[in-house]
Amino acid sequence: MHRAFLALLVLAAPATAEIRDAAGCKAAIAASPETAREEASIWKRLGGGTEAELCEAAALEAMQAYGSAALILTNLAENKRRLLAPALRVAIYEDAARLWLNDARPDLTLAILDNLDRVAPPRTEARLILRARAQAAEGDHAGAAATLAAAEPGDAEAKALRAAALRLGGDPQAARAEAEAALALAPDLPAGLFEAGAAAAETGDAAAAEALWLRLIAAHPDHPLATDARRNLAADG
Repeated sequence: MHRAFLALLVLAAPATAEIRDAAGCKAAIAASPETAREEASIWKRLGGGTEAELCEAAALEAMQAYGSAALILTNLAENKRRLLAPALRVAIYEDAARLWLNDARPDLTLAILDNLDRVAPPRTEARLILRARAQAAEGDHAGAAATLAAAEPGDAEAKALRAAALRLGGDPQAARAEAEAALALAPDLPAGLFEAGAAAAETGDAAAAEALWLRLIAAHPDHPLATDARRNLAADG
């Protein structure tokens, strides 16, 4: 569930039989996202305002209708006539950018982040990572690696993502060093284990790659990257 909706949920009144507040919306989405979306739309028409729009977007996200949810949030964030607390507007922008990326529209993610960086500096760690993911989705691996160079030195997820960007950008040696740095901070991080293995494989260290991927599979058997690791091991075998 996105951050903007959670920001309102903190202040919500107890849930009622029909959606009238963020707590009621959360309960309705848990029961049936499709029904919650319909009820949120009615709530909006009856004057539910920002809360109702965030509820509708949250329901659409639960339905995996990411583009529709992103469009609602984008329009809400960019409506200057809508009085929103600055922190809430930033959260809505960031949620919209994340959902556009989920909808395979990294171009719109980057456009929103560019606008957000102008109106609400400085860039947060989460915003840097989101930008890097969008750059990587567009094939700009060098740009993604450069973006992540500004991330917190102690952020293992950022280091693992930068390792992927470096590897896909053609520098497996640097990728391996970055992945190992990520694992030094978080030894069981799935992305760190996968990228360390992938970089090892690309530098010719098949034994290390196998050991890292087997470690990933043992620690996180149901993770999507474990599936990728199994596929790589089968191909190498």
